[in-house]
This record gives sequence, structure tokens and C-alpha cells, in this order.
Amino acid sequence: MRALLLYSALFLLMASCVGQEKPEENLPNLRALSLYEKELSQSSQAFAIDFFQQISNPSENQFYSPYSVQLALAMAMNGNVEEILEEYLEVLRFDNLDMEDANKAALELTQFLRDVDPKVKLNIANGIWYDQKLQVKAPFKQNMEHFYQANLEAADLRSPQTVQGINNWIDRQTQGLIKDMLDSISPDAVMLLVNAIYFKADWKFQFDKSLTSKKPFKLTNGGDVQVDMMRTKEAANIKTYNGNGFAYLEIPYSTGQYSMGVILPDGVGLEDIKQEITLSNLTTWRESAYETSVILEMPKFKMGYKIENLSEDLTDMGLRTPFVDHPENFTEVFETSGPLKISRVIHQALIEVDEKGTEAAAATIVEMEMTSMPAGPRTVTLDRPFIFFIQEKASGAMLFMGQLTDPGELGR
Repeated sequence: MRALLLYSALFLLMASCVGQEKPEENLPNLRALSLYEKELSQSSQAFAIDFFQQISNPSENQFYSPYSVQLALAMAMNGNVEEILEEYLEVLRFDNLDMEDANKAALELTQFLRDVDPKVKLNIANGIWYDQKLQVKAPFKQNMEHFYQANLEAADLRSPQTVQGINNWIDRQTQGLIKDMLDSISPDAVMLLVNAIYFKADWKFQFDKSLTSKKPFKLTNGGDVQVDMMRTKEAANIKTYNGNGFAYLEIPYSTGQYSMGVILPDGVGLEDIKQEITLSNLTTWRESAYETSVILEMPKFKMGYKIENLSEDLTDMGLRTPFVDHPENFTEVFETSGPLKISRVIHQALIEVDEKGTEAAAATIVEMEMTSMPAGPRTVTLDRPFIFFIQEKASGAMLFMGQLTDPGELGR
């Protein structure tokens, strides 16, 4: 199972509250990004595109958070030096950053994303559990606590209570959207690095529930399936760009600081457009998009997606050494231990889109184990497979990505 694009987050006032808010409270908390924050923003977008190209399967419904995967692996990166560190920097697309600047950028960009829109609920959290018989090196512990604001907990990793504790933590951080993600911990595991993201925002232009109705959604096989198709009551100013064989849309949340980006092919099917999705092209589409008055129709849907192990995909992307027996793996994590490697990377995400807005969450678990080695408004209808992502305007950061190919499969 593999995945596609999604990127955006939120900021909107309910109609009942508009008259009670001060005008300045409706504005985003924008500030200039530092050089390394800008570099990390570019890195996160580049990694998101790389990740999409690696795992996307145009015939599947998919949803995931490349930002969550990148942050979890960035924590793991801190346990390495020299050639292995360079692998992380290259695969995570930290092309112009060293580890120190990448850590600083992770802290400050995460804070920027949390604060940029006070009306958007965005939680980004990190947690680390490690074998209570081992001692974590002070520099690694300090980096995790300061730059990733992670709580490190010594635990009995063989205990079912630890599995439940990690699942409970993920449940809390994602507001109950991601439940029972971890089934068990490897008997050889010595550390688990966990990232969780939760996002909730209202649409800037609300859909009228009374206008939601059953309509056909075209399928790749030539058939169709009936879906609950939402419709805006009035024309909305949506940024759009018409490319060669596709349309790009930005559906805004609240003030428009966060949006849902959509790539809608002219025909049915995503295979042809997949290769066109590059960071360079995405930048062009964003810069070329202009506000257009449209009546927007789009499916109401809820999608969950889980990848049990990303190891092969990350290896194919170039992160090879951390997954094999190598004496230089994770030398900066513990004071004393045997050789270590990543045994698996688990990822799970969920999104719900309705007339009010979007709620989404994702979590990533990196499990580390001991090895055996030493005009008038036009109507736009999303009635065929499309790619979507949740993005932040100022930084360009892409928080979530996905594709909807067969809504009929979601409720089964």
C-alpha cells in the first residue's frame, strides 16, 4: 500500500462568533522565517514529493503525513555521525543544512506552524521510550528535549503496559483519531522514537449541509460510485491554475493561511499526472494560481491508512545503512550498547472531510533494536480521482498528503 499528496491546515471563525472577535484576532501571526527555517521548509516539501513518488499507488485510496515521517527520522538522525549522518541529511533533503541547523529549524518551524493561525488546532508532539537498562548519552538527550521537545522515558520494553502507554500517548496527542497503533514491541528493541500530528480547521467558505446530495464519482475502471457530494451555497474565491491536462486548486481554511491543495486531472486516473508532481512544478502551480469565483463541489469522506513498515521504501529512497547491521549505526545514542539498527518504521494517518472543515492526524514510530552484530461563477466538481494535500502558505510546509480514488471503498 502506498500513497499520494496532501498538505494544509486551518483558521476560521464560526458565524456565531464573528461579531464578538476583534479584527486583529482574525489575522495570522506571520513573521519572517530564518534562513534555516526556509531551508527546512524547502526540505520538507522536497521530502514530501520524494516520499509520494516512492510509495504512491494510483489505484489506491491513500493518506499520510510526510512531515511526521521526516520529523521522526530527524530525531533518529541525531544518533549518528559522519557517513551515516550524511545518508539522513541526503534522504531527508537537508541539502543545505548541517545537523545543528536542521535541529534548530525543526524547533522553530514547528513552533511557527503551531502559532501562525490561532484559529487552527495544530499539535505536533514527539516522545521517546528506551530500554531502562541502558543510559542515554547526554548530548542526544539534550537535543531531543530541546529541539524536538520530546519527553524521554526509561521503560520495560518487554512489558505490555509499555505498548499500552505508547498507544495511549498517541491517542491523546491525536485527539483520539489514532488508536492502538502499536501492536507489540520487538524483543530486541531498545528505543522507540514517536511523532504525532493533529490538525483541525474550518473551511473559509462553508459548505451548506442542505445542499449535500448523492452524486456519482467516476472510477478508473469506467464505472462510478455514489458519494455524498458537498456544495458551496455561494460562489467562493478559490485560487486555481489550469495546467496541461489537469487543474490545481487551493481550498482555503479560515483566513487562507492554510489550505487544501488539490490536483485534479482532466481525465479519470492519476497515473499520467503522477510524474508531473515535482517540487519545481508545484512551485510554479502555486505561483501561477489566481483567484477565481467558483461554486465548489467535493466529496465528503473519511479515510484511514496504515503502513506497517516503511523500511523498504526508505531504503529505496537511499536511507540504507540504518536498516542493516553496521557497527557505526547510532553510536551517539547510548553510553554502552551492542550494535543497533532500525527494525521498522510504522506510519498511520486518518482524515475526515465534511461541510465544516477538516480533521486529520498521523503518527510515526521508529523502532530501534539491538542487532546480532557487533465570468459568472463556474462549477468545479471533484467527481473523479484526485490528489490532495494540506499546506501552510508562508512556509510552504506540507503537513499531510493523500489521494481519493474510490470513495466507495472507505465505508467498507
